[in-house]
Parts: sequence; structure tokens; C-alpha cells
Amino acid sequence: MSKIKRSQIKSFLNTGTVLVPIWSLISEGVPSATINYNPVVTTETNIGEDNATISVESYAPTMPVDASAVAGDAVFEWIDAARQGRDVLTDAETELVNVWLYEPPALGVYYAEKVNVSVQCDTFGGDAGAAAKLAYTVNYLTDPVVGGFDPEGLEFVPLAINTVLTTMVIGAVTLTPLFATNKAWLWYAGSVANGTTSVTMTSTLAGATIVQKDDGGSTVAQGDPASLDVGANDLTIAVTVGTETATYTIRITRAAS
Repeated sequence: MSKIKRSQIKSFLNTGTVLVPIWSLISEGVPSATINYNPVVTTETNIGEDNATISVESYAPTMPVDASAVAGDAVFEWIDAARQGRDVLTDAETELVNVWLYEPPALGVYYAEKVNVSVQCDTFGGDAGAAAKLAYTVNYLTDPVVGGFDPEGLEFVPLAINTVLTTMVIGAVTLTPLFATNKAWLWYAGSVANGTTSVTMTSTLAGATIVQKDDGGSTVAQGDPASLDVGANDLTIAVTVGTETATYTIRITRAAS
């Protein structure tokens, strides 16, 4: 058990477009930022009781930020342009990804959430002789989309929705995380001894089109073996239901000796 550091909670603002996102870390010139969940609650006391019941009905999260103005920082440049343009409505909207780095990653991918947000510019300026400040608030607009985020590759991938496999068995390999704990998670890892040169691949989902491939990109039929080289081997399972496709990646590491 260990304390979670603030640096293990990272927020990335989309300073590009929805079609071509550019995930820029909110950090430069930002000494503090807190997500306020702003719960909306109702309090009710029934006539036959003395104690009240408090129910949480919804949340209205915001993240106020008081940052130093840092020219060249992608987040500052995006928000400063919105300030200068007095952007409103959809012009002031973008996306935000929160990444929970304190959760164990799989293949370098961490648990994350993506939300549509609007950004309001609150104040700009500051005291004489000091660095200029830009205060802004990130307002959450939608329910979060849960997925995985690669902080190195800067890519967010949503979890499977209609393409969640019913079963996925990779030989006798114990996968991390366990497939049964979160079947919508798309990244898994496992290891085998040097003497294991292949593993069978079996995955099922009623009504889905499933394409299994080995590390070399060759298709592997249900129950057939996928060959393994020494080192890391990325096996993939593409699952398609209607217009939705999700690709599971299973990295099997074969020991060198």
C-alpha cells in the first residue's frame, strides 16, 4: 500500500480536432489542479423516520486551473487563442482525457477516461513584476468514455462495447490482467518458457466476425496454434459486430532460455 502522488493523475487536453486529436498535457505552469465533482444531492426525511436520506442524483464535474502563462505550451496557446477570440458554444469545446497512472498498466496502456468539455477563460494578467497568470475552468459536458491511454504514443482507445468477447483462451497462459475480470479491456500480457514455441488461440462472441492473427500478421483459425519467437510476440484478435470493431492485443513473451 502506498500513497498516490499527484503526478500519477494526468490530464491531457485535445488541442487538435476530434478527427485528428493532439493530446497535450496540462502541466506546464500549473502548480495545482483539482477535479471538483460537484455532486447534486437530494435530502429527504420520511414521516416515519428521524434521520434524513441523502441521495446522489448526478455530478457536474469541473476542473479550475490557475496557470502561469507559458508561451509555446500547447495548452496555453489553445486556451489563449480561445480567450482572444472570446470563443463560445462549440468554439470553446474540445476533449479531455484523464489518465490514472497509479493503476497497473498493460503493454504501456493505462486506465483512462475521455470526456467532452468546454473551457471558460476566467482571468488573465496578474501583479506587476510577476509572471502573467491565466485562470480557466474545464467544464465536463458528457459522461466519461472509459478506455486506455498510452502516455508515450499519446493515443486514447475506448474499451469494447458491443464487441466484448465471451471467451478468450491463449493456450495455458495466465494473462495479466485476468480476462474474466474485465472482458472489455483490450490489452493483455503473459509469458511462456523457452520451450514453448506456440500457443493455441480460441475466442468467441455470438454473432461477431473474429479474426485472430499471430505476431507476423498471419491469420490463426479458432483452436489453432500461433507460433512464438523468443522475446515479445503481439497476438491480435479483431472483433467486429456491425460497424464496431475492437482489437485485442495479447503480448506473449517467450523466455530466452
